[in-house]
Amino acid sequence: MAVYIRLDDAVRALLRGGGGGVSVSSGSEHDASECLSGLVQAFLETGDVAGEEGTGPASKGGEGYESEDGDGPGRAAAAAESVRELLDPPAEEDPFRIRLAAAVVVATEAEAALRRYGAEFRRAVTRRLRAAGYDAGVCKSRWEASGGITAGTYEYIDVVAPAAREKKSRYIVDAEFRAGLEVARATAEYAVVLAAVPASVVVAREESVGRALRVAADAARRSLRSHGLHVPPWRKSRYMLAKWLGPYKRSTATSPAGTGTVPMPGAAGLDVKCRAVGFFPPPATTPAARIK
Repeated sequence: MAVYIRLDDAVRALLRGGGGGVSVSSGSEHDASECLSGLVQAFLETGDVAGEEGTGPASKGGEGYESEDGDGPGRAAAAAESVRELLDPPAEEDPFRIRLAAAVVVATEAEAALRRYGAEFRRAVTRRLRAAGYDAGVCKSRWEASGGITAGTYEYIDVVAPAAREKKSRYIVDAEFRAGLEVARATAEYAVVLAAVPASVVVAREESVGRALRVAADAARRSLRSHGLHVPPWRKSRYMLAKWLGPYKRSTATSPAGTGTVPMPGAAGLDVKCRAVGFFPPPATTPAARIK
């Protein structure tokens, strides 16, 4: 039996490649096809545009959680439990994540003074994670306006775990994750869902992030509509999936904060592919140019 999948404009633009204007990955472990594969997989798991309007399937990790209008304590509790299990699973289910989360806490506390500076904070935390032995990088996603969502960019940290078998696991590390889910005039029910998201920093597998976003976006939609408000483009699930799961540029080259310097070729941590596509300004190639 043939199975047909309807893709929206955003995914079709990604499938066309450069014509969609979306930046491709420049990470040494994640090329454009891998990023696109992940985004399409997340899209299929979370439903299409109809799903955002309340008629699509619920994602894995939110079984029994329907997308109907209206809200209630029981529904909110189920949604919150799904989000909690996805973003903060038991230690025995993922020992690597527990060790990584502990290292992230140490790094973020050490760099707390830089937190309000955003980019500098992320690079400082990444430096500390790399010094602790983790394959950490700063990722910048970018997407164009398409299918009812607005264009945008976003930056976060990721950590690639050593491959246990065939595929390496990728973890999203973001101190601003909860802030990205806040909505205006949130209902008490949505506040319960939001409270299930770690307050300080999220450390979770990328597939778990995608599923948690779907559950949270669904709850946010109901919260907004209960007040007669429209769901803004930046609170739709496809927009949020693009922020954390869309094509991105990854760099492991993090200059010391405030120096304004760019690592030279061959320097530790330099991601050549990332620099080659414009993530960093091209370094001087001659001694004279460097002196200037």
